[in-house]
Amino acid sequence: MKCKICLREAKENGFCLMHWEAWQNVLKKFETWRRASGLVWAEYLVEIQKNSLTGEWAKEVIKQLIEDGNGNVK
Repeated sequence: MKCKICLREAKENGFCLMHWEAWQNVLKKFETWRRASGLVWAEYLVEIQKNSLTGEWAKEVIKQLIEDGNGNVK
């Protein structure tokens, strides 16, 4: 199976190792953002996608989550 985003071999959740690690970082940091700002999951994704400090791997994962309709999961 190929990664949802690139042509690398998928490891977990339909992501290659690099996109899966980016996904894990997005998930881990959500709770901190939520406590600090009160943002819900969808708002968090939009905010970190716009953030210039967010890495390209994470931005690609966020874009895919939103396209897949998973932007409102949390």
